[in-house]
Amino acid sequence: MNQKARLSFSQIINMNVGFFGIQYSFGLQQSAVNPIYDMLGAQPHEIPILNLAGPMTGLLIQPIIGALSDKTWSPRFGRRKPYFFIGAVFCSICLFLYPFSSSLWMAAGLLWVLDAANNTAMEPYRALIADTMPEDQFAKGFLTQSFFTGLGITLANVSLFVFQKYIPGTAGSLPVWVYASFFLGTICSITSVMWSISKTTEIPPTEEELKELRKHQEGKPNLVIQFFLSIITSLLIYIYFALLLIPSIFSRGLIKRQIDAIENNPRLSVLFGQNLEIVNSIVVMPKVMWQLALVYLFQWYALFVYWQNAAKSIAQSVWKTSPTADMKLFEEAVGWTGLVNGWYNIVTFLTAFGLVGVAKKYGPRKVHFVCLIMAGVGLLIFPFIENKYLLFAPMTGFGIAWASMMGIPYLLVVNEIPKERYGVYMGIINMMIVIPMILQTLTFGFISKNFLGNDPGTAILFAGLLLLGAAAAVLRIKETHDVDTIKAPMGGGH
Repeated sequence: MNQKARLSFSQIINMNVGFFGIQYSFGLQQSAVNPIYDMLGAQPHEIPILNLAGPMTGLLIQPIIGALSDKTWSPRFGRRKPYFFIGAVFCSICLFLYPFSSSLWMAAGLLWVLDAANNTAMEPYRALIADTMPEDQFAKGFLTQSFFTGLGITLANVSLFVFQKYIPGTAGSLPVWVYASFFLGTICSITSVMWSISKTTEIPPTEEELKELRKHQEGKPNLVIQFFLSIITSLLIYIYFALLLIPSIFSRGLIKRQIDAIENNPRLSVLFGQNLEIVNSIVVMPKVMWQLALVYLFQWYALFVYWQNAAKSIAQSVWKTSPTADMKLFEEAVGWTGLVNGWYNIVTFLTAFGLVGVAKKYGPRKVHFVCLIMAGVGLLIFPFIENKYLLFAPMTGFGIAWASMMGIPYLLVVNEIPKERYGVYMGIINMMIVIPMILQTLTFGFISKNFLGNDPGTAILFAGLLLLGAAAAVLRIKETHDVDTIKAPMGGGH
């Protein structure tokens, strides 16, 4: 890359303001989509599978878009900005159309496109920091993204409460306030990203790098075809090696032999080569990452259960109603849920940086253990609270735990990761987040219907127990490095 100039604070703000619109959209997905499913007549055990879009697109889209944007350059449009623009356009279209959903499956279909668009816009954003800023400004760049993440999600949740309270009436299948929240998201998404695009200049590659880019693309189809081909091959390679996991326990060299066979076949290596590094890295993954994977299995499964059932649980405990009993009261519960979720995101923002200092003093394992205990206990009392104002108490602990989830686990593993595979292992950690979510969408409907009686309060209790299980799993991780020697990014879940 050409020489990177130091950026002013206003330039950093302008570059990252597009993150606000992207995260506003994610905030609507987090708090509004499941109540909309309820309003459209979804049964409780159907809700999990209707949420499959989020983790699946996160698993597939993010690494593909990241790889493609690495190999993109246009003198007119840049390297990362075309992906911001395409993602924001499709995101805005989906947000605008979403309230017009006349059926459950129309809403579910739009969610797939919406989530894919959000991931398309978000993934290259983190790479833009490394592209355009000198290394000593990385922290400021990533922290600015964290600020806009908290701001976007919080305002999305607050908008649900405000619009529900002050914009009455129904249009089509949904209340008018749903239209207002999603229309505001439409505006926030496209305008914030377009602001960043217009105010940010990408550094062009050198002539040598341009030659490498042309050489890499030589003989390959255009990027759109590569994108769809990569999705198909990623699905095939993940399914294939997932089927090998159980027999590989008895023959540790089985997956390695399969990788070698694919690499030695010219046609297969072209199709699957970009996926083999991920699979091979999983095979030789440090023990501490397997231990973290167990923590994440309980942790992220529980979070998806909470997001899917929070509004119905509040409606049941505070308003003594359900989506099928009194839709007006349920709408009030949905608006209050937005306020409750907005509160825990505010707590997250206020406590995130302080947790790093606490982790330095007491160790990241103890900090994450205590935070997960706080979240687990909070969810265990959550369904029994009948005063809507008291709901903010357990959500305060939940917000502190959410701050820990965003960064502290990285401190447990980062110094065990080989430096030459740092990027791929950060991607694998993201897979550890979305795979439990996929498992939840595929299994929790059965669990809810057959073991929890489709009761949202019981589902929240189940999520609380899972978080306590995650806390117990944290204790299996051994700390081997001083936190002061660690440099790790603050993470972000889907």
